[in-house]
Amino acid sequence: MGDGKLKVMQIIRNLDIGGAQEVVRTLAEYLAEEGCVPMVCAFRDGPLRAEIERLGVPVEILPDRRYGITTPHRFAADMLRLRRALGDVVERHQIDVIQTHLLQVLDFLVLTLRRRSGPKVFWTIHNYNFTLRADQLRQHAWLLGPKRLAYRLSYRAATSWVDGFVAVSDEVRTALLNQIGPIDGKIAVICNGVDVRRYCHLASRAALRQQLGLPEQAHLMALVGTFKRQKGHRYLIEAAREVVPRFPNLHVLFVGEGELGGELRAQARAAGVERHVHFLGSRNDVPAILAASDSFVLPSLWEGLPMALIEAMASGLPIVASAVSGTKQVMIQGETGLLVAPGNVAELSAAIVALLADPARASAMGAAARRRVEFAFSAKKQAQEHVALFQRAARSAGKQGIHP
Repeated sequence: MGDGKLKVMQIIRNLDIGGAQEVVRTLAEYLAEEGCVPMVCAFRDGPLRAEIERLGVPVEILPDRRYGITTPHRFAADMLRLRRALGDVVERHQIDVIQTHLLQVLDFLVLTLRRRSGPKVFWTIHNYNFTLRADQLRQHAWLLGPKRLAYRLSYRAATSWVDGFVAVSDEVRTALLNQIGPIDGKIAVICNGVDVRRYCHLASRAALRQQLGLPEQAHLMALVGTFKRQKGHRYLIEAAREVVPRFPNLHVLFVGEGELGGELRAQARAAGVERHVHFLGSRNDVPAILAASDSFVLPSLWEGLPMALIEAMASGLPIVASAVSGTKQVMIQGETGLLVAPGNVAELSAAIVALLADPARASAMGAAARRRVEFAFSAKKQAQEHVALFQRAARSAGKQGIHP
């Protein structure tokens, strides 16, 4: 930090399209605007790499881990190989701060790079349900209990080493305290933010609808999210079956892909709404799709602080979302949209009907949603809070030394 600029490395598992990946891209851009020198490191390449590099931010792709803990000798060799590679990146870029995203076991590997005069390490927790889940350990289900316990104990032990946790919402902070213990002084709540400049309704609604083969007068309701149980796509399909007979101009856009894709397509056919539910795949023009849409739905079962929701609000869309962690912090019930109980199809259907039946109220909610993002969830605010956190850690280390 000899030139006064903090050199900050963001590490994430992959650079696919996703909420946490968008956080990394946004931070890379706005940390630079706030006077830092950012770079990004990942273990798998993806489409966001080109976007990040276009910002002038260097990207390093390291070979991913190949073995799990069930083959301990190979796992240990993997960890040593990855540590050497990470250490080389840190040294070449003279990194002052490392911020991790969604790394799980690799969080602890990164922590071994922290030295008295070395980089500060911050772990970012993106999800309320951040500990190991059953769907993440299908091949060795018998290991779920022991691994959950090992994760919890490891996180507790690591709290004296890591410089801090970044929780993306108040409820994620609560989850950290419940799972790890009384570490209030180690947790900073910094909500995700979006670049509101990207969501200014500059795209042509008519052109995009024509490209998608949809009627210009249709009501387009978007859902952006990976096809996994957490996001609750199946509840929206069930709700569409109830709503479409009353509002046949409703068309639902599923933006994303994932392991449940085939199952969701089959469900839409069985429900008789396959002509009203459109699977667009993974897209790199999400701002344009949101600009062409009329509303947004996020029927998640749990969240951290969903980027897709904030992006939709920045686009001026009225929202229907599950009242789960993160969405309750971002939305104002009845003002920026409507909150419903997670997994409750009747409530979800009723909320969608309420939006469709009252376009004037829906439009007012969309305008209020845009104002709320501009005030509380901008990328600039998010970056400024990160810089302040990193600078406090640097000053504290300078005064007291760093003691593991």
